[in-house]
Amino acid sequence: MNAQSAIEPGLIRIFRFFVIAETAAFLMVPFGQWLMVGDFGEFYKDSYYYIFLQGLLLSIYLSIPWLQRKLKKAYLFIAILIAIIIPTLIVSIDLTIQLKQGGEPDILRIWSLLPLLMIPLVPAAWQYNFRTVFVLFAGLGILDGFYLIFINGGISQELLMPLFSTFIRVVTLSLVALMITELMHTQREQRRELMRANLQLSRQAMVQEQLAVSRERNRLARELHDTLAHTLSGLTVQLEAIHTVLPTENEQVESLLSVALDTSRTGLEETRRAMKALRAEPLEDLGLIYAVRNLVHNFVSRSEIKADLNLPEQLDQFSLDEEQAIYRILQETLENIIRHAEASQVKICFEQQDGYWQLSVIDNGVGFDPKQQKKRDSLGLQGMTERAAMMGASLSVKSEVGSGTEVVLVLRRKNDPDHRG
Repeated sequence: MNAQSAIEPGLIRIFRFFVIAETAAFLMVPFGQWLMVGDFGEFYKDSYYYIFLQGLLLSIYLSIPWLQRKLKKAYLFIAILIAIIIPTLIVSIDLTIQLKQGGEPDILRIWSLLPLLMIPLVPAAWQYNFRTVFVLFAGLGILDGFYLIFINGGISQELLMPLFSTFIRVVTLSLVALMITELMHTQREQRRELMRANLQLSRQAMVQEQLAVSRERNRLARELHDTLAHTLSGLTVQLEAIHTVLPTENEQVESLLSVALDTSRTGLEETRRAMKALRAEPLEDLGLIYAVRNLVHNFVSRSEIKADLNLPEQLDQFSLDEEQAIYRILQETLENIIRHAEASQVKICFEQQDGYWQLSVIDNGVGFDPKQQKKRDSLGLQGMTERAAMMGASLSVKSEVGSGTEVVLVLRRKNDPDHRG
């Protein structure tokens, strides 16, 4: 059937409304006759009386919530089949009786199936795809046509108009079904896009909240470092100086001084421990993707160097140690660019290529001579190379004086059988 995982919201309520409206319309026939001639007539003897009863029972069926919970998706499908098959059977039986009695088929009865079948068509096209609806309604129309030919003993002049009416009914129902299914497909796509957008906004809001908390923690850590830690450090130095120059004859003074010195040292250690606990760890708080984005954002804010960042949507192939190494290598590279490159633009790209992950950082700065740099190693390239080697990756630096620098980190995926990290 290729149905949706659940019945579309509000569909049962709309279906029930149309069925009740159909039932009320049939009830208007004897009621109108009573208003005009004062007699209900013999509506109960007409074949359409059974369609009226079917509509009445179907409206009751569609008003039982516990039955919907029990039958689940089959609940709607059963209701649609009832609304399609019973009116078609009743009209077919009526036409059979007319033809057996030697009369001509009542064309109005055949045309009346069009509005009757339009009622189950709407929920069917709403819930299911066009192919399912087309097979259901077109198949029913084809069976009707063959049945008319069979009971008539072949195609005759009198049968052309009933067959044409059946054909028009099939075409009309198919076009309406196509329109409804296309509208519902568009609506579902828009709903999925909206859900994805809401999910993305929620993630971004969560990340922004985490960033705000991280920045506030870092600010508090800096405040502690600049105030309390400096004060305690200065106090400790002063107490150590007093302890050095003070004569040692007075044991009580020396004891008090030692206690004060130990207290200040303990307070300084506790302050440093508190600062370390307060200072946010980007990878733990944000993950590699958002930590890198935050790192690049801070880089741009500090240096006013334009940065072109290209990252995948997800990076869950690496262990925590590998993520830490990748982050630190990128951090050191960006620090080098700020201090030495004199660049105006940086391109940062992290992508998968032929079974490898490659992180490349390219700047348009002044560059340097790699041979001379190996002798000095003032840019911390040795430490970056060691970090790469520890996770089984390779780090290469390409640079030329006046032509910028390219730093490339190549590492295997975590699910690569040859991965050594």
